[in-house]
Amino acid sequence: MNNILSRVGTLAAGLTLVAALASPAQAAEPPALGADTAAAGPLLKIVFGSLQAFDLEESGEDEIRVRIIGQNGAEYIGWPTNGDEADTKAGTCWVWEYSVCTAGSTERAAGAYKSQTTVAGGSFTIEVWEDDYIGDDLLLRIPVTATGGYQEIDAYSPAGKGFSYRFRGHLEPA
Repeated sequence: MNNILSRVGTLAAGLTLVAALASPAQAAEPPALGADTAAAGPLLKIVFGSLQAFDLEESGEDEIRVRIIGQNGAEYIGWPTNGDEADTKAGTCWVWEYSVCTAGSTERAAGAYKSQTTVAGGSFTIEVWEDDYIGDDLLLRIPVTATGGYQEIDAYSPAGKGFSYRFRGHLEPA
């Protein structure tokens, strides 16, 4: 009888181990950007819509990336999620969740981006960077303070810089 109980116990432990290995571990959600979530309201998801390149910083192609900076200064890769840059020609409109591209642009699927959350009253900054050998160039900086609920994010790069980009996105309840 002890032999049978020992085998049942070994089998149960083995099944528990197999179940644990077969179930992928759930990655913890990153903390909300820009505010003390214990004292704040409901979470708001940062949604990327599209990013359009009207005119480039360099000739030929810009190698661009998007990052998000929290109120506490922490930096997060927004896109591309592999930490690389995306080769972008003038007229390219990268589309994540929805397109707000102008007529005549070349829409390209942007793929995944790193989803982040914030809370009402929280602030963060979305930045679009161009990578080159001399040094990285800031193309667009979008400071955002969440007001709560649905909120549009629509920004153009400053005029007169020799390049022109537009980012569209929004905040929505998470």
